[in-house]
Amino acid sequence: MKENLDNFYKEWNKNLPKLSEGYIYDENKKLFPTRHIFYYLKKIISKFLTNDIDDFEKIILLHGIRGVGKTTLLMQILKIEKFLNASNPLDAKILQNINKLDYRFYFDISRLHFEQITLNEFFKFFEKINDFNFINLDKKIILLLDEVHFDEKWSLYLKVLFDSIKGHKNLLIIATGSSAINLKISADLMRRSKIVEIFPMKFIEYLILKYNILPSENLSMDLKKILFNSKSAKSVFYSLKEIEHNVDKFFINLPYNCEEDFYKNGGFPFVAKLKNDNEISERIKNVINGVIIKDIINLKRFKTETVSKINDLLYLLANTDIISYEKLLQSLRIDNIRTLNALLDALIMSGMIFKVKTYGQSYGSTRKTPKYLFITPSLRNSILDGIFISGVEGKKLEDYFGLIFENDLKNNIAYKLFYDIAEGGADFILNLLDRSNIVIEMGFNKEETRQVEKTMKKVKNVRYGLVFGSKNLELVENSIVKIPLKFLLLV
Repeated sequence: MKENLDNFYKEWNKNLPKLSEGYIYDENKKLFPTRHIFYYLKKIISKFLTNDIDDFEKIILLHGIRGVGKTTLLMQILKIEKFLNASNPLDAKILQNINKLDYRFYFDISRLHFEQITLNEFFKFFEKINDFNFINLDKKIILLLDEVHFDEKWSLYLKVLFDSIKGHKNLLIIATGSSAINLKISADLMRRSKIVEIFPMKFIEYLILKYNILPSENLSMDLKKILFNSKSAKSVFYSLKEIEHNVDKFFINLPYNCEEDFYKNGGFPFVAKLKNDNEISERIKNVINGVIIKDIINLKRFKTETVSKINDLLYLLANTDIISYEKLLQSLRIDNIRTLNALLDALIMSGMIFKVKTYGQSYGSTRKTPKYLFITPSLRNSILDGIFISGVEGKKLEDYFGLIFENDLKNNIAYKLFYDIAEGGADFILNLLDRSNIVIEMGFNKEETRQVEKTMKKVKNVRYGLVFGSKNLELVENSIVKIPLKFLLLV
């Protein structure tokens, strides 16, 4: 075993520089842009270098659907100096303290698994070969562990490691998992770590990675506050009016059709390297297949016959608005509602879909099927091969609003997201932290307000209504604001 470990370690160190270059540089040797999550990790590293880090921040677990760029993110942390700008205060602070960092290592745990080496075995060897011990560590070390779930006892190992380093702040671990499935089930480690979900890209990140176009600073934050944390519809309208010229000016200079391209293909960072729509669609389908084959099957909860129905289930979810459990069971020929719910839960845990519950119990039985949305419109587009039946294409906008809720609003501005199951009701009811509500309707070229008006009559404590997708910014009866999609895209 020692010889095997020794050979693996030498080979890994030899190949790592070349491996990392492929993740941080494009074909012209230009650094790839970073995503917003990189800024968060820079703050953690800055705190680590100055001993300001909290105990639960010593282990950062990054999870999310396949293809969101977790490996690239770790490689950018490995080569962090290349991505720092001394004129930025946070970057300058890291550069000032970077000499305190003695070691940093990136390891792909799937490679350890392939070599039949456990995390415990490897890091015992790692400590010995580097002449230190994690328990009484007197050096600053960052360990970047990719696809950590490949080790069956990864959670136990990190728990034991966390308990052993309580006496110092010299070890920082940033670990990724291929999907939420493998990370969310380890409740024991949740209390000893910071768990961060990485979502698919929003439009702003798409512009940065695809075209190197940066929106004006603080615009996204300002729009978020205006749209979802104003006191009244009048306040929303007049605040948007003040910045409308800047928003129009920004959009007029964007590449032709980039908004439509984003809805089709823009959710995953790898699209920045690709230009062919068919190639992008195939890569997204590979993400879906990876979730099914490598994540859901590994749960070992389902029979092969059941797993074979997942693609049909995804198609049904992508090609309809609201469907009942009964129709799903009938279409998939599943005779057990528990099995159907288990499949849906597995897709939710994988990060591919999320559910929006019905608002209130007065609208019908609580057994009504929730609305299931995809975490990025490009998943729906790929599943349907870009072919949408009447009334379904607008679901891409609902997917995108769901992404904004999960990524930006949840537990920050908003508490929960519901929908009105009543016929002709609004798409969403955004329940804010103070338990007031905003009623929201989505659509391409959406000019009508009747859905929002209908739902606003039923919902208690409504602040205002928003209709996204109109041609012009308009205030309706001082209670509803019609808003062009470009405002939402810049959130």
